[in-house]
Amino acid sequence: MSFTKTIVKLLTISMLTIGCATIRHDSFHTIDKLKEADFNKLNGRYSNNPVDGKGKILRSLYNGEYQAKSFWTNLEQYQIGSDSDWRNQTVEVEFVTSEKAIFRLYQGDSLIDKRKVKGKFKDGYFYVRPFFVVMPLVPVLFGYNTHRMRIGKADDNLVVDYKWNIWMFFLIAGQSEKGQSSLVFNKQ
Repeated sequence: MSFTKTIVKLLTISMLTIGCATIRHDSFHTIDKLKEADFNKLNGRYSNNPVDGKGKILRSLYNGEYQAKSFWTNLEQYQIGSDSDWRNQTVEVEFVTSEKAIFRLYQGDSLIDKRKVKGKFKDGYFYVRPFFVVMPLVPVLFGYNTHRMRIGKADDNLVVDYKWNIWMFFLIAGQSEKGQSSLVFNKQ
């Protein structure tokens, strides 16, 4: 086996073992422990703007100051509209089964975007299927991006715990960031 293939395999194995963003921490908020049969209790329309929340950047090349993200940004990894727009948006959560949900983003009564997700219930949370991307173009571009999200219920609100881990380099520049957040979204 050539030296390059060996290096690529070792880097891939190391990324898979240390790069995953797993949510093992306790939530910053107390949640109602839902059972799998209670999945429809999460259904409803919620604010896209968090009303409460905490987060921390565990590792970053930048200032490391956490900025709360909208519900949709945590779900889709992109923001639709400006900051002032998403503060007036709502997200409808509809569980089809205990393992499938449909999320719809609204601006007023107009549907903007829709996403179907799969996941599973565990420890009172719905865990959205994790996201993981590897860029294996050694030595030009190499890295990974992984994130994980879980959704719980606290009173009438939705608690969204989110964790991310990004590491990559391109020729001589690079980026590294790792963090977690726990945000609360009001039911509308």
